[in-house]
Amino acid sequence: MPEKKTSAFAKSRLPLSDCLDHLTWDDIREWAGSKIVSRGQSYQRSGSVQDLAETDTGGLIASVHGTKRYITLVEMKEGRLTSSCTCPYWATCKHAVAVVLEYLERLKRKEDIHRAKADDPRFAELKAEDEDWEDGKDEDWEAEEDEDWDEEEEEEEEEDEKEEQVITHASKPLRTGASLRSYLKGHTKAELIGIVEELMEQHPEVGEALRDRRDLAKGHAARLVRAVRSEIDALSSEPGWSNSWTGEENIPDYSGVRKRLEALLSAGHADAVLSLGKKLMEAGKEQVEMSHDEGETATEIAECMEVVFRALPHASMSPSEQILWAIDTELSDDYGLCGDTEIFWNKKQGREAWTVAADALVRRLSETKPEKGRRGFSYGYGRDRLSNRLIHALSQAGRSDEVIPICEREVELTGSYVRLVDALMEAERWEEAAQWARKGIEATSAALPGIASELRDRLRKLSEQTGDVLQVAAFRAEEFFEHPGLAGFLELEKVAEQAKVGPVVRAFAMHYLKTGKRPPKSGSKEKEMPEWPLPETGVAAVERARRLEIPMTSVLIDIAIAEKNPEEALRWHDRAQKQGRGWGGTSGDRVAEAAADAYPERALEIWKKLAEAQIALVKPKAYEIAVGYLRKAHKVLERLGREKEWEAYLARIRKTHWRKRRLLEILDRLDGRRIIDS
Repeated sequence: MPEKKTSAFAKSRLPLSDCLDHLTWDDIREWAGSKIVSRGQSYQRSGSVQDLAETDTGGLIASVHGTKRYITLVEMKEGRLTSSCTCPYWATCKHAVAVVLEYLERLKRKEDIHRAKADDPRFAELKAEDEDWEDGKDEDWEAEEDEDWDEEEEEEEEEDEKEEQVITHASKPLRTGASLRSYLKGHTKAELIGIVEELMEQHPEVGEALRDRRDLAKGHAARLVRAVRSEIDALSSEPGWSNSWTGEENIPDYSGVRKRLEALLSAGHADAVLSLGKKLMEAGKEQVEMSHDEGETATEIAECMEVVFRALPHASMSPSEQILWAIDTELSDDYGLCGDTEIFWNKKQGREAWTVAADALVRRLSETKPEKGRRGFSYGYGRDRLSNRLIHALSQAGRSDEVIPICEREVELTGSYVRLVDALMEAERWEEAAQWARKGIEATSAALPGIASELRDRLRKLSEQTGDVLQVAAFRAEEFFEHPGLAGFLELEKVAEQAKVGPVVRAFAMHYLKTGKRPPKSGSKEKEMPEWPLPETGVAAVERARRLEIPMTSVLIDIAIAEKNPEEALRWHDRAQKQGRGWGGTSGDRVAEAAADAYPERALEIWKKLAEAQIALVKPKAYEIAVGYLRKAHKVLERLGREKEWEAYLARIRKTHWRKRRLLEILDRLDGRRIIDS
């Protein structure tokens, strides 16, 4: 079992009981983390900690009950608090936190805590857990971390229980493997048969799995194939659905299909797996099309199709037929049902196989015609996917000289300008690439601005290739004016400095953020502004989809913070408030952090308002966020030697919100008080 997290808060050699007596909320948060502390509090409050006892070595042992019963031991080792638990969580767990909090609660109530006997069976359970871990640790087991805790206590508890079930199920074959093997070896053959028969009666799926094994061992796969087909028909007969509001759902469980496909593949029946994969894709597409879920049904099918693609290299088809089978299956998939197809594509195929496949795709592309009067998006999309596969096949076959002619022919049919420009750039045909990029921008700027933006990006890269720094700066300026942000501003500033026009370009960029006015055309001047020093890009600006808020305070704040100018950051922050744009948690927090040293009063004001806004939401998760802001305010007051002011402010919050029990518990972590005094 892995060593669990420790904390250095107890440096002395005092007994554990004395150290816990002085434990603060900051100490326990450092030891376990805020989320685990919150969960541990829920467990302790619900009475989950039972039969708490002190050990002969001065530690604590208890049984903690949730969905399952776990044994938890908390000890002091080399001046550090440490824990061990039979749960699968690898670090300090909520069960350990619950044990510590329960112990402190009993100390507070002055209750006696009995001493655990040397032969307490819980010690043996912990020891067995250690031995099972040692037996299985080479299998690279790693427990998953907990998910974020939910806003409501009941939901939090439910999530924890689900989580325990999942983690325990995932780890059980490893963690208990050694002890189960020993148990089974202690039975006779007749006794083992009896156990299996009993399990078959209690769990019909066990009998089904054994019948599958028997048939495959005898080389009779037909019955299993028929059974899988029937199971696919049954599972796909109804659409999947889920309701995020109520938590109700009806998602088909394809895990049985996946296991049977695995069994067929392991037994050497790859062709049967491919046949079933074709059936699964046909039924799955219809089902997903009718489903109303969050993609769970598609995921179930995709996990089965991963097995199918693993089977593909072992099928009786020729390598070229395997390639075409994979391409056809992927091209027919509009719902992400194919799963991880890289399992197949990562296997190296010879040039001969790719040549045969490429020739077949050339013929297919030439035969692909739109229905009369229906040359629309779906035609172009399907043709693009097919031609992309053809281009890849030609490259793999060593026939790259055929790629650009195909791209040129296809651009007239599907408008795939980016693909053509990229191919020309790869071939270092710079002038042709620039010509096609400009032609593509003209053709797509109105209807497909995203494509036009990509093509302008290619023109910028072409300017970089030829070393025209002013032209590169001009393209960077266009990108910034279309999508103003800190990253674009820094890129523009950097390349403008290289072109020796940095101060002027910066002045225009800042003017744009404040007024929304772009620079004038080259050669013309704006009142009170110098001449715009960058050349025209030769491409029209993209029409903006939505109107910008002027001034663009969020970007101006980001720039001020990046340039370590807290006064300017505060000025734009205040301007945002006057415009009614709210306090903006993330932005306000960053402004306060930037201003904390030079303008501590302003930082305190911002953090207090942010915290109070979160408290007003009356949600445990919001309380945690509020405490984060308050902790930062406390550090500033502590640095200024104003601890009494902090204590008075915290007392005022407690008094105002005295009914909010969860808030008060979380606030206990702020004032450095001992947990036992909370």
